[in-house]
Amino acid sequence: MRLIVADDDPDTRALNIRALSQEMPGLDVVEVGSPDTLEHALGSTPDLLVTDYDLRWIDGFALFEMVKASHPNCHAIMVTGTGNEDLAVQAMKAGFDDYIVKGRNQLRRLALTARLVVERGRERRALSENRDLVLAELYHRLHNNLQIVISLIRQTEKSLQSPADRRRLSDLRQRIQVLSRLQEQFYQSPDFRRVEFSGFLRELASTLVALSPVPIRLDTQLGLVELPVDTAVPLGLLVNEIITNAVQHAFADARGGELKVQLQQEQSWIVLMVEDNGCGFGHDLRSAASGMGLHLVERLAKQIDGDVTIERRNPGTRCCLRVKL
Repeated sequence: MRLIVADDDPDTRALNIRALSQEMPGLDVVEVGSPDTLEHALGSTPDLLVTDYDLRWIDGFALFEMVKASHPNCHAIMVTGTGNEDLAVQAMKAGFDDYIVKGRNQLRRLALTARLVVERGRERRALSENRDLVLAELYHRLHNNLQIVISLIRQTEKSLQSPADRRRLSDLRQRIQVLSRLQEQFYQSPDFRRVEFSGFLRELASTLVALSPVPIRLDTQLGLVELPVDTAVPLGLLVNEIITNAVQHAFADARGGELKVQLQQEQSWIVLMVEDNGCGFGHDLRSAASGMGLHLVERLAKQIDGDVTIERRNPGTRCCLRVKL
């Protein structure tokens, strides 16, 4: 384990290092007592920073920020002989794991505190790694189960005689396929709690356009947008309904047309726009939707506190969704 011990007094550094080494044998210690030694310390990969509050040439808070900027997982303990309760509160708020006032029992307390801080950190990392493994396995199994459901629906769909019933099952199968694609994105992502949504959207739009019986030129303008899982799932289902509705209803003749899909992050807002140059919805936008399409769009938008606007163009229709992050 590697430590940075920072104090402008070499005798104090030596005492701290001896106490820490007795409690945790085999330490790799980097001493910081001047600006020249700080650069060397930042080049290491420390597990723990033990720093005085006032080093004369820098204070403990500034040193802590420099170390955390280079090594975010490093823990920190502040040791001072000039502090008070306000300084202790400030240190804890800044992110220090503990705060020790110099005194008769300082060295023993410092050594015990350092060991506990490091052990707690290891336990948290182990729990986090184990949780990520379990989560990845759950996502993978859910993806496989969704594939089985899709296969069962497809078999049932083929056995039905009614075209209307087959179309309803086909719509349901498509919605489940969207969930399956998102699950695949989740367990392939480095962070299981977030997903790069623009890649998913590009694949979804291309797949839906490819299923159209008429030629449709797809124009995608997709910025890099990462979304938490709770937002990505409803938004994925929502955009599937919007694009599907455009592909099925906007291009009634064999000439086809153009479909534009845009996704951008504007400060704390996600803005999604789907626009076509087809025949539009006529006079009543809501009644033109097949099945539950636009009703589902409104419900999904409400779930993520989004605002949907649909307007007629000349020609075509534009659907715009704004979601607050």
